Amino acid sequence: MHLKTDSDRTRANYSSTAETLPMIEISEDGTATTSNGIATITGNDYANGTVKSRKKSAGSISATEENTARPDDKVAAIQRTKGTSATSGLLNFICGMIGPGCFSVAASFKLAGLWAGMGLLFLMGGLSLISMHKIVRCSQYLATIIGDQTLDYGDMANEACKHSFSKFRRHGKIAKWIVNGSLLTFQLGVLSVCFVFVSDHIIEIVQYFNNDKPVPLSSQEIMLIYFFPQLLLSFIGNIKLITYLSLAGNFIIFTAIALIIKELLTHTHYNSSDLPWITDLNGISLSAGALIYSFEGQAMVLPLENSLRHGEDMRGFTGVLSTAMNLVILFYAFLGFFGYLTFGSETLGSLTLNLPNNLISVIVKILLTTKVFVGSALQLYVIVEMLWPIISQRLERKWLLKLGPYLLRAALTLFSLCLAISVPNLVNIIPLVGITSGMLLSLILPSCLDSLVFLYYLHKKGDKFWFYAKLIENTILFVLGWFFLVTGLQSTIQQLVHGS
Repeated sequence: MHLKTDSDRTRANYSSTAETLPMIEISEDGTATTSNGIATITGNDYANGTVKSRKKSAGSISATEENTARPDDKVAAIQRTKGTSATSGLLNFICGMIGPGCFSVAASFKLAGLWAGMGLLFLMGGLSLISMHKIVRCSQYLATIIGDQTLDYGDMANEACKHSFSKFRRHGKIAKWIVNGSLLTFQLGVLSVCFVFVSDHIIEIVQYFNNDKPVPLSSQEIMLIYFFPQLLLSFIGNIKLITYLSLAGNFIIFTAIALIIKELLTHTHYNSSDLPWITDLNGISLSAGALIYSFEGQAMVLPLENSLRHGEDMRGFTGVLSTAMNLVILFYAFLGFFGYLTFGSETLGSLTLNLPNNLISVIVKILLTTKVFVGSALQLYVIVEMLWPIISQRLERKWLLKLGPYLLRAALTLFSLCLAISVPNLVNIIPLVGITSGMLLSLILPSCLDSLVFLYYLHKKGDKFWFYAKLIENTILFVLGWFFLVTGLQSTIQQLVHGS
């Protein structure tokens, strides 16, 4: 397995027209020109070699004007003068995927059963990878039509509707709101998980320094205390400072992973026959939600693709997406299988909580708590950047425009706190976030957007075979997504009601 290099890249040739799909090139002076010389875009609209939002010039060709059988595989080979390499993109994607959520994979195996958990891990990981490829292909295909090299998830949903069947073209803004709303609720869910994660680890830390005596405060009371420093941190609006602090947290994550791997390899293990191979539908549904939460990378896919020098590096069997996801799936399989095999029925919501309470593990827990504390500021920054431009348009008073961002950050942090207090258990809150907004972003929305873009194209070309093949594929993903969402949400509500 290797990443694609420059020598591996080829332009897509269309056999029916014997014409090469235009390659978009951006020069240092900010001029974008297609390889066939038809479309030229100039101006200072490019930042770091990336087109922000420009319409194509009249007469420029688009992917839909080519007579191809597989439009999702025939997307423009976008090149940027400035951008990251495939190797840098691979490392960034892996670091983004491997966070505190990876420590909950063993709990997913406990919910589903040892071998059912293993099968479900590869199933959800594979489906997530397929959906990520759909997002990238839709974005790159639409970029060839509108002449915009950078589309975020919401804008891509808007353009997908505009370039689909006539009945959907006026609903682009609604699609954008649905996608951005799902991203918003997922980010808020992640913030709520941060509250629970930190409170559980603070209890372990205090117990160690208090000679293993019970902590006089409940988890909810610790969250209330933790809320105030978290609120002060949320007022930081400098993205560079937040990013530097978050990058330092990657070292902490991998230190904790190394300690856990050492514990898993040296600890005595249960016999696999002593553990349940499969549990029940409720457990499998909850496990699927927890795994989707751990695999959730849909929010990173398009920003990462937009940052690459060669957009096609994201696609293919040896591209950034496939390579990163394959490595992450194998790593999660190791953590989940040996984590459950090591701690059995005592497996907690995070493997770090199963570590022996000695000095080294306590230091790691302190560092992890600090990492999550700092990382939550970055999560909140993304939400504020999404919401504030919309809210500020409706405000006229200057004092509201000045204080508005701080009030918004305070309201969002308070909402996350309330959700965490309502569900103060990692085993419950992680599946809840994953099975709702996570499932929408991972399976349901990608299948819908892929259908909007490519079913219309195939219908217009009269290609019935690929039309029905894509329709069946996306229908399966759509049905599976809703099946896991409904059954998982029902199981989560039952657990919360019965207090299990």
